[in-house]
Amino acid sequence: MMKRAVGIFLSFSAILTYLKIEAHYYPLEEKITLNGVTTVIYNYPSMYWVICVILLITFILGIYLILAKNKQPKEYPLYDISK
Repeated sequence: MMKRAVGIFLSFSAILTYLKIEAHYYPLEEKITLNGVTTVIYNYPSMYWVICVILLITFILGIYLILAKNKQPKEYPLYDISK
C-alpha cells in the first residue's frame, strides 16, 4: 500500500513539475539571415533537457511503484521433526 502511495505522489509531482517548467522556459531564438531570407531557430537551454530527463525517470519510477505487486511471503507446511 505504501509503494502505491509513493508511486502516485512521484507520478503526479513529475507531471505537475513538467507543466510548471514548460510554462517558465522559453526557447532561445536565433535569427540567421542569408540572402534576404531569415531563418529562426528555437533552442531550449540544456538545463531544460536535464530537468525533462530527470522528470521522465521519476515518472517511470512512480508508474512502476503503482503497478508493482506486493510480494506475499511463502508459507511452508510445518514438519514434525520428532519423527
